[in-house]
Amino acid sequence: MNSLLLKPSFARSASLQTFSEYKQAEACNLQSSVSHSGELLEYETLELRVHPPNINIDNGCDDACTVITVDSANRPGTLVEVVQHFTELGLDVKRARISSDGGWFVDVFEVTESSGEKVRNTRKLDSIKEMLNVSLRGADDMAANGDETDDAHRVETTVFELAGQDKAGLLADVTQLLTHNGCNVRSAAVWTYKTRVAFVLSVTEKGQPIQDGIKLQRLRQLLFDMMDNQCNGIVNIKRVRGEVHHDRRLHVLMLKEEEKAWVQEMQATPRGGIDSLQASPADSATSLHGEYAPVGPVASTALNRESITRYRSPKHSKPDVHITPCGHNGYWLVTIKCKDRNKLLFDTVCTLADLDYDVYHATIDSQTGMASQEYYIKPRLGPSAWCEQRTAKLAAMLESSIQRRFPKGLKVHVHSVDRFGCLAALTRVLKAANLSIMRAKVKTYAVNNSSGHTFYVMDASGDAPDRAMVEAACSQIGGKLVESIEEERSASSGNHKFSFSFLNRQWTQTWNGNPSSPCSSNGSS
Repeated sequence: MNSLLLKPSFARSASLQTFSEYKQAEACNLQSSVSHSGELLEYETLELRVHPPNINIDNGCDDACTVITVDSANRPGTLVEVVQHFTELGLDVKRARISSDGGWFVDVFEVTESSGEKVRNTRKLDSIKEMLNVSLRGADDMAANGDETDDAHRVETTVFELAGQDKAGLLADVTQLLTHNGCNVRSAAVWTYKTRVAFVLSVTEKGQPIQDGIKLQRLRQLLFDMMDNQCNGIVNIKRVRGEVHHDRRLHVLMLKEEEKAWVQEMQATPRGGIDSLQASPADSATSLHGEYAPVGPVASTALNRESITRYRSPKHSKPDVHITPCGHNGYWLVTIKCKDRNKLLFDTVCTLADLDYDVYHATIDSQTGMASQEYYIKPRLGPSAWCEQRTAKLAAMLESSIQRRFPKGLKVHVHSVDRFGCLAALTRVLKAANLSIMRAKVKTYAVNNSSGHTFYVMDASGDAPDRAMVEAACSQIGGKLVESIEEERSASSGNHKFSFSFLNRQWTQTWNGNPSSPCSSNGSS
């Protein structure tokens, strides 16, 4: 690589085209040197063609980690693209050194499998080498996403992105509407946080994306009526081929909801302004910097601090976020310290990118269970001068992006042969049992025509659900309780429609549900 490209004096391109937009444009016309409007392409696009990204993988220089060096022209979203790829392959980033001055970046990542071992899977290694190579990513390429879902076969689906005010039984209502209109949910992810909810659902109609434009418009209006609730809900409908990237889409949706909450908080404190927000007490249920009240039907209930914090994931950690001005080149220095976990880096870089901040340099370290992140950033849009209000908002959004990874609730996994309307039936019976779904993840596995559903369930009153109540609800529609993951992974047969199991979690306080549900010493989130 030309060393001149690394000099800070080299002018950074003014292009605001994101990496995803660049990929889409390049896939359509790789040979042209001008844009669709006839303008000469900017430096980064031409440079990426002359010098494609160089990705080096070294499994020998470190005893514990696989070292990956990424050397490429930079554009907004490139860092997110790389970290997202690692996340979807199930890899953990232990350390990273990031530098992107001068319109070029050289990043070094030390990664491991989730088990802590080096990355030796040849399919994953090949996928890493090509993760920034646009020209070799055709429509028929296999997606090395680490599992056997439909994404691996490039299934084309209609994706519904929904966000808005949460309320009781909303997931059941949405899935019931789609099922009633002949739509089969192939994969889905649901996040709830504070009083907000976001859905990403990938659906097909008779194995194909929804073709009827009038039907899509009708569904859009009906879903908007469900999501709006006088809070400016979001309903996006897209056709997607291949990987849906649920977490990435949910990050975008939840950030928009968080920004709405930030504006409302600012408007509610006209005299104190930003100083009042920064001084909010840590145990305030409505503070953007404190603990957060549960969502949906629980949100209107008067809860004390103990009930708010009781049923959190054992991985929960309130991050320590600081943003200070840095005299060198006008950077803002963002430091984040919290308990280490998988997807932590992904959560923070997504937030920075979606708020239009460019990362020029960064240092990521995770040792002995703790994570330390330092970012040298500048706003991509507007002046880069220090602004207290912008930095306070950024700190609040970063804290939210880290904390919303920790759903409360009893963790239930359901495994079945793929059946039309399975998700709608499950959510309907849970709603009837007065149970609230705090988090959901649904996948369809192409290799054996099966589906897996993971739910985090709380009682609608905001208390921990009685395990017997959840078991009765699942059994009511033909579910069979299993305790062995191996047995659960087998296709359902006999007189039961699906298998379900309770995945134990190690709680920060004693679980007060059914005493027959002991806490596990190695709980998962």
